[in-house]
Amino acid sequence: MKNLSNIKTKNQGFTLIELVVVIVILGILAATAAPKFIDLTGDAKASVMEGALGSIESAVSMVHAKSLVQGKATGNNTVIINSLYYAVANGYPRAANLGTGAGDTAANAIGILGLIDIDSSASGDFVVTDATPALIQHRSATTAANCQISYPDSTGSGVRPDITITTSGC
Repeated sequence: MKNLSNIKTKNQGFTLIELVVVIVILGILAATAAPKFIDLTGDAKASVMEGALGSIESAVSMVHAKSLVQGKATGNNTVIINSLYYAVANGYPRAANLGTGAGDTAANAIGILGLIDIDSSASGDFVVTDATPALIQHRSATTAANCQISYPDSTGSGVRPDITITTSGC
């Protein structure tokens, strides 16, 4: 008869320590490999453009309110904000900067780009085209024309500028 104490049982499976070590190694590999497969920079650039659009919308609303208060809601005029002159068309900020903002002349007034604080320096996020329409593009976009904000002048009395944003190429 066989003695029960002489029977050796085989353990099958892994120990808890082995399982933990494998999970830790897989976690480290996933953390280093995931950024190569998931690129979120386009989403981040699109979010930056949405933030800039929010700044523009706020500036447009404030200048329009100021132009209504000053009785300059029709035609090409200037409004005074913090002792600087801003060019308005039909009560809304003009697209292009026309000057430095010193002196009450439409030819020397600041447009929408002078109202918003965006960094268009060589190290900044944006490339700005000071024209009509004003274009604000993300400097490191995949396709600049598909990652931009376009700000035109107002087309008539009481007509808010049709600001468009494109983020498909950010």
